[in-house]
Parts: sequence; C-alpha cells; structure tokens
Amino acid sequence: MDYFTDPRYTLKKPRRGRGESRPLAAYTNNFEEDASSTMTKRLFAVLIVLCAGITVSAQQAPKYLTSVALFKVPPGQESAFVEKGKGFAPLLDKLITDGVVNAYGIDVDILHVPGENNIAFWVEVPDFAAMDKLDKAEEEFEKQHADLMQELRAMADPATHHDLIVGTHESNARSAPAGSMPVDDFDMVRVKPGRMSEFRELFRKYDQPVLDKLVADEVIYAYELDTEAVHTMEPGMVWIIVVMPDLGAKDKVEAAFLAAYKSLPAGEREMTDKLYYDMIVPGSHRDQLSVSVVFKTK
Repeated sequence: MDYFTDPRYTLKKPRRGRGESRPLAAYTNNFEEDASSTMTKRLFAVLIVLCAGITVSAQQAPKYLTSVALFKVPPGQESAFVEKGKGFAPLLDKLITDGVVNAYGIDVDILHVPGENNIAFWVEVPDFAAMDKLDKAEEEFEKQHADLMQELRAMADPATHHDLIVGTHESNARSAPAGSMPVDDFDMVRVKPGRMSEFRELFRKYDQPVLDKLVADEVIYAYELDTEAVHTMEPGMVWIIVVMPDLGAKDKVEAAFLAAYKSLPAGEREMTDKLYYDMIVPGSHRDQLSVSVVFKTK
C-alpha cells in the first residue's frame, strides 16, 4: 500500500523517516580547527552508536513465525479446495490448545492475477521449536489422511506451489469475533541490500503510530510487518499486512494515512518520500487483497 502518499493496501508503504544525511563538513565549516576536530569526533561517536543500534535491531529475532503454503487453484475450484483444507482444523485446534500454534487460517485472493498462486494456508507459531512440532504433527496427519492429501494435490498446480517461513518484526492486534472472515490488505515491496534497518525505522516512526491508533479505534483487527525468516526468494522482500473487518475499512485506513501525511511539514514530506524511494528496488511494489475464509486464533 502506499499510504503516506497514496496509502498495502493501497497497502501502505512505510515510507517516512529520516532526512538525508549531511556531509560532516556542513557542521564544521564555521569552526576553528580544534573546535572542528572535537565536533567531528562527537558526530562520529553519535553515528557509531546509531549504527550499532540499527545493527542490533536488524539482528533481533522476530516476534513470531508463520509457515505459509501457497497454491494455484483453477477458477471455480477454490471453495472445494478450501473445504478439503479444513480437514486440518482439528489438528491445528489441538495444537493451539497445546500452546504450539498461535493462529491459523486459509486466505483466498480477491484479485485474480494471471499465473500467480491464489490460496494460502498459514500457521503462526512462537518460534522454530514450535515450528518443528508443527511440522512433525502435520507429517503424521498427512500419513494418516493420504486420500485427503492426494485430493488436495490433484486440485492445485504443483509447478507453482511455494512454501515460506516469514518472521513478524512489528505488529499489534485486537481480538476478532468468532467466525470472522477478515479482509487482508497486503503491501509488498523489495528493499535494497543494506537498507532494511532504515526501512523498519521509517515504518516505526511514521506508519506504526497510525496503525496502532486504527487498532485502538477498532477500525482494523491487526497489522504486521514481515520478512522471510528462511530465504527462498530474492532477499529484501517485505510484507506489510493490515487485517480489516471488511473491505470498507480500507477507506478509513487510507483516510488516516492521508491525514497523517498532510500533517507533516512540507520539507519532511519531501525528504521522507525521497528516502523511501531510495531504499526500495524500483518497480518491486505490489498490492494484494485476500479474504481469510478460515481464521482462528488462540
């Protein structure tokens, strides 16, 4: 989304953040040699501390992990595929009770994109230890339900099937009513090598406060910023996901981001726009909308 200028959703792309760096000479030209040297040393010290903080932030473990299985199902067969997929529900419900699984769901894309996968099975777990327990439980389930697995495989294109493990680094959520089928608004973008920490800093400074208020005001159920925890794709992919009660909530989300963007001083808007576009791979941004036809949390 492009919120701050266009607002995942439109999904929003986190964009605003720090301004461009200034050359050290800009701070020291008006000082005598000793004063200039002292100021330069202080600035380097500050930069070292900031860089260390960013490095630590980038190395922090994700808050939780999500296993995602993507499938391409022919038009008209989505509902039948989902019904078959619900066969996993008793197992996953037990794993929620046992504390292994935090949440699970099945998402069906609203927008048809030629050649792309259109259904996602996802399971959220606390960490890799829980992921290991989930994998073993699913393997045993598949052995015991070979007919079901054969039917699922027959309905999906094996050439496009893709498994992912993503880590969530930023998030907030409120409870969704039982039986909810939320609309998921995705903003997908690829960040240039070495710029991920800056990208997340921009998100925390400009996007996260808006999203936190939308959660508090019960406009949305949740949001999260995800990256791959195990890289099966070209590095740098970021997903910003906003989970909404319905598609109509998107109007309120975009209005909130537009208001926040307009409230920034003109100079700050220009600097953050420039910085954002400098951090992302040109042409990499994509949006998507899906419906969680199955949605269960602990």
